[in-house]
Amino acid sequence: MIIIPAIDLIDGACVRLTRGKFDTQKKYFDSPVEVAEKWKRKGAEWLHIVDLDGARTGKTENLKVAFKIKQKIDIKIQYGGGIRNSEAIKKVLGNGIDKVILGTRAIEDIDFLKKSISDYRSRVILSLDYGRNGMIFKNGWRKKSKGSIFEFIEKVEKLGVTEVVITDISRDGTLKGVNFEFIKKILESSKMKFIVAGGIGSLKDIINLKKMENLGVSGIIIGKALYEEKAKINLRKTIEIGLGK
Repeated sequence: MIIIPAIDLIDGACVRLTRGKFDTQKKYFDSPVEVAEKWKRKGAEWLHIVDLDGARTGKTENLKVAFKIKQKIDIKIQYGGGIRNSEAIKKVLGNGIDKVILGTRAIEDIDFLKKSISDYRSRVILSLDYGRNGMIFKNGWRKKSKGSIFEFIEKVEKLGVTEVVITDISRDGTLKGVNFEFIKKILESSKMKFIVAGGIGSLKDIINLKKMENLGVSGIIIGKALYEEKAKINLRKTIEIGLGK
């Protein structure tokens, strides 16, 4: 089970939101490169970079930041936010980013997702963000989609998707812990692998998700818990738990 630190970007700076609401943003660092270097030193092999500006505008607003991190640091990057067409995918992957994360456009246009997977295979990863009742949100979490996460999981699994990022919006950035009961329902509904995000607040959350690895948890994305001192989550220790050490 891999542990992936998150770097969320607004105007080129490293920020965190609460439940995806932009009016709750809190800036932690002006230099995302320094943050990436910090997570690399603590043992991170991957970074989860989200262009929050891009998620709202539909354009890759902070892509240059991701490129700069990739150029300066030997670390793998999965990048999402504002990637709404094939040209954007090609631009992201053609400049050294390891994986591209698709959300809004893939949810709206299943044929686009199908073609993207056909063209780029495992370098494309789908992100499904859901609310309290399991309904999927899109456009930077501002618009509710028509289907539930279970409907989308069933649909994309038939396309041959093998791994999905799932984010619990209702808990994201709250540090209140993971809704394990709901996560289990998701895991039991599919044979795919899932990278879990939203609500991580303590090492206990990591330990309990590790216990669900055999059910399909392949990774955990950690955001605010790494940035807030009150959470007291040590990335190196977290990575060791993920590796079963």
